[in-house]
Amino acid sequence: MFGSSILEVAIGMVFVYLLMSLICSAANEIIESFLKNRATDLERGLREMFNQEGGGRLAQLFYNHPMINGLFQGKYRRAADKAIGRLDYLRPTNLPTYIPARNFSYAVLDLLLHPPAEASVPRDDAAAGVGAAAVAPVNVSPLPISMDAVRTAITRNLSRTEAGRALRTLAEQSGEDIDALRENMEAWFNGAMDRVSGHYKRRTKWIIFTLGFALTAFLNVNTITVANRLSSDNTLRSVIVARAEAFAHRADAQQQQAAGGGQANARDGETARKDFDANRAELEGLGLPIGWPGGFHFVWPWSDGFKGYENLWGPLIGWLLTAGAISMGAPFWFDILNKIMVVRSTVKPHEKSPEEDSEDRQKPDAKTSVVVAGGGLGVAPAQPVAGGGGVGAVPASEPVQTPEPEVAAAPQAEDNESDVDGCDVDFSAEEATTDEELPPTKGGVG
Repeated sequence: MFGSSILEVAIGMVFVYLLMSLICSAANEIIESFLKNRATDLERGLREMFNQEGGGRLAQLFYNHPMINGLFQGKYRRAADKAIGRLDYLRPTNLPTYIPARNFSYAVLDLLLHPPAEASVPRDDAAAGVGAAAVAPVNVSPLPISMDAVRTAITRNLSRTEAGRALRTLAEQSGEDIDALRENMEAWFNGAMDRVSGHYKRRTKWIIFTLGFALTAFLNVNTITVANRLSSDNTLRSVIVARAEAFAHRADAQQQQAAGGGQANARDGETARKDFDANRAELEGLGLPIGWPGGFHFVWPWSDGFKGYENLWGPLIGWLLTAGAISMGAPFWFDILNKIMVVRSTVKPHEKSPEEDSEDRQKPDAKTSVVVAGGGLGVAPAQPVAGGGGVGAVPASEPVQTPEPEVAAAPQAEDNESDVDGCDVDFSAEEATTDEELPPTKGGVG
């Protein structure tokens, strides 16, 4: 029972962390729907691929290419010589949050082989400090496209840029196969997008931590207070465990339905708002010591005077613990919840249904008794059987049990003759045979 209580407290805490993580994720999605920071991260990753973090014409030409410009509305707004700063993440953008790798390879090859006449690709890399002297575009793309044409275009249009060096390396590894070159370019792009995803996840983790701490203080979700309440209230703990199980089953069903229907993981702003409201209502309906019943009084005033731990350090530590747990993310806590549920399911049945004793050790039934008569044991009904001294049988529907014996044997008559030879044989002196009349024995004992 002690181990089960600990598991139930753990389930309650994990459930609280899961709901708070979902609330913060929904809040982050709401912010993301306005700012589109994923698009800014993608733009930054492409500039790093072209080695033009500080600015350059190649990123502008790339986004304005029809293969890429068709993925978003409008034109590329950022100036060619302007770097991406931290404040740019606080400004909305119209750029796409996702670019297919095939579109990337086609756009880059077309810019390489058919530079636009009004704005040629620079020969030198401005970010490297070499200079941005533009040259006349060179169209070296006879149909069908050959690897010789690609190599000539790289030499004439991107010979002294970092992007040109990367493309020249990919061209050398592709031999004379243009399809292999496109596949290598797509792999190059996918590798860069993996780095972009890692950067976005790291930054999002800090955003979730900041949002988590703000929402934790706003909702007053103190880990220490919640844990103490769960450990002392058995009824509340049981209710929360039941709701956590129902929530986990419902979430599993939704995930399976989404996977079967091929739905995307990304959520729009309206869906994120609905998730935010639903998860907050679920959290506030648990009956835990969450919220500010008497109003927000962390700063001022204190009705009974300022108490350092009670009014400052205690809540601050509890909020930091909650915010740190939230930063782990909802998928982490959902996986932990499922694992604890499995462990609890292996412990709880033994408490609800304890192992029964063996039938040989069970108490005798009131309907049966053991009668010892004539030197044998028999199982007979407790009521006497009419019509003779036979032994009654237990009905087939009744379980056969071995009760404690009740000795009811009649005393036997004393046998004085049995002392002669140890046998219960009745004989007389006339029938006795003397030793002289016995035949002589032969042989011996070996």
